[in-house]
Amino acid sequence: MIGALTRTRKVSTSGDDSCYVRQVTVADQEIEVTIRRSRRKTMALHVSPDESVELRVPMKCPWVEVNAFLESKLNWVVKVRDELAKMPRREKPQYTEGSFHPYLGTDYSLRLIRGRPNLVVQDQGAIILRCSKPGREPLVEQHLNQWYRSQANSIFPLRIEACLARFNESMPYKKMTTRRMKARWGSCSHNGEVCLNSMLVQMPVAAIDFVITHELCHLRHFSHSKSFYRLLSSVMPDWKEREKLLLP
Repeated sequence: MIGALTRTRKVSTSGDDSCYVRQVTVADQEIEVTIRRSRRKTMALHVSPDESVELRVPMKCPWVEVNAFLESKLNWVVKVRDELAKMPRREKPQYTEGSFHPYLGTDYSLRLIRGRPNLVVQDQGAIILRCSKPGREPLVEQHLNQWYRSQANSIFPLRIEACLARFNESMPYKKMTTRRMKARWGSCSHNGEVCLNSMLVQMPVAAIDFVITHELCHLRHFSHSKSFYRLLSSVMPDWKEREKLLLP
């Protein structure tokens, strides 16, 4: 029995998805588990690099089955979180003159200019950002993140086309969206939509292509099954090396 589970509380509903949060105590650790119900056929548990835990379950799966599945995986969750805790972390970025920020796998020095209109460009080995108050870090961060998303919306469709060309079969891909996500690089839905983290544009193209190909494979196999990994390995044999590029 998971005697240390607290009451599950619902936190949001978006479209066909429902999201819940549950506190779990295991091995003297307090772990918050996000439980997301959506249109899928299987249950899957994910531990993200920031140690957050998400359990994805079918929309109508009984809670007794959800509880049993979660209980069976708790020791694995603790093991993965312990491994992640030992890994080096990226330092929290600063948004000041001369601070460094990645773009397509290369770190660029941030040059701040006071003026209007607002502008962000990558040029001459630097990211140049012009705004009305360059001394306000939250404002600089906001403008820089907006630029990242704009760049992502320009680059990602081209990378998706390149990744689709790897497949020998037609994939049920419909469209792409971008948004900033805290714990995931990408996701996909049964209607053929691929959602990519806009901050993925900071990573090398090889890593971007890995995330895209990973999500495209999920359009055929929604769980991390043997069939999923067979497809991923067939279209991207070096995916394990590419995946490592995403680590801190």
